[in-house]
Amino acid sequence: MSEESINLDVGREVEKESIAESQIMEQLNSILRNVKDIFREVALMFKDLDSGNAEAVKKRHTRIRALKDDVENSGINLMEYVIKVSPALMFKDVYISIIEDAVRAAEHGEAAAYRNLLLSSKEFERMPDNLYALLDSVLVKLVSMVDTDLDMLNKVGIGNKIFRELYIQLIKAENAVDELYREAGLVILRKYSKDVGALILIKELFDKLEDAADILKRVGTYIRYISLHR
Repeated sequence: MSEESINLDVGREVEKESIAESQIMEQLNSILRNVKDIFREVALMFKDLDSGNAEAVKKRHTRIRALKDDVENSGINLMEYVIKVSPALMFKDVYISIIEDAVRAAEHGEAAAYRNLLLSSKEFERMPDNLYALLDSVLVKLVSMVDTDLDMLNKVGIGNKIFRELYIQLIKAENAVDELYREAGLVILRKYSKDVGALILIKELFDKLEDAADILKRVGTYIRYISLHR
């Protein structure tokens, strides 16, 4: 085979990879935007719970469930596409990991929303203001983490310095969620030591959100890995 033919083959493979990656990046953007919408809706859902609007809580959970289903379906379709074009991809396994974690983040958001729905029943008394404040702070951080992941995704290959700054920002947000989670744990134990049902439900709610922060940091780690190798 001539050198010219080899160069043409290499050029075609690079073009195939570029087209495939552009499609994957576009779909990942769409999935992560839906993940962001889930956490924004969860934050609004807690405001509905705080105001005692059980009907609004129920309607918002329906919207969150629909967004989660959309993320899952989009994740399945994108996974199939990645596998289909995998011979042209250098980072096939990394893309699959990002898709899986984006879906997990959406599922954790919906799981937190479901526990919110249960708390809206008349069986449970209203949570204290300090817990609502902690929940709101956690959800603000989660939304900002998805924003950072999206920013990183759209800046892949631009420069290591920019990526390093974004990744540090992501780590700081995840550490802040950990701090809020620990603070909430103490409040929950003091407030609900005699109400095991409420204690378990609210603890699980915070667990899901804290796990989501870990997942979103991992998504950023995978994106940074791809960018470092560009």
